[in-house]
Amino acid sequence: MLKKVLIIEDDPVLRASIEQTLELDDLEPIPTNGFVHARRSIRSNFRGVILSDIKMPDHDGFDVLGFAQARDPDLPVVLLTGHSDVPTAMRALREGAYEYLEKPCEPQRVIDVLRRALAHRALVLENRAMREELDQERDPDASGSLSERLEAHERQIIEQALSDESGKVAAAAARLGIPRNTLYDRMNKLRVVAKAFRSKHKQ
Repeated sequence: MLKKVLIIEDDPVLRASIEQTLELDDLEPIPTNGFVHARRSIRSNFRGVILSDIKMPDHDGFDVLGFAQARDPDLPVVLLTGHSDVPTAMRALREGAYEYLEKPCEPQRVIDVLRRALAHRALVLENRAMREELDQERDPDASGSLSERLEAHERQIIEQALSDESGKVAAAAARLGIPRNTLYDRMNKLRVVAKAFRSKHKQ
């Protein structure tokens, strides 16, 4: 289970408060005071997620988001701001932020979003590790075997989430940390039917 959260916040009081909130929920905060300090931790293999303020003196949250996406498009970045407005929120989501939170934000809301982001990150890294392992083991003459085995692994993960959530797609998507429409698309491609899991739990 992933627990690391890279905090990028220039306000020392707020940064300490966020750090304490995460520690109380058994997460592992990595506090930094800005983009320059944080950038050394933003790597494609980072085993965690990013929580960044938007309004900062030198580099804003969108600089963080762009830098992170250049290194790994699948690295979740949650943006936090006290200057909420619709255009900023829309820009954050359009440019690929995992979530957009307004300050002040209830601690449990922050934790819930970060937990979902961490679950999503864990799934991404697990799939990458399996892809690399299969790539090393693959028989060069067995065309298509890698994609088939990856799809089988993805199907297993989706079916487990649906089973845990009694066939409820929205709840399964939240568990996996992905949008509901994305889960529907993958289910259609892999021919996974939510109804089968609802029936299973009623028996």
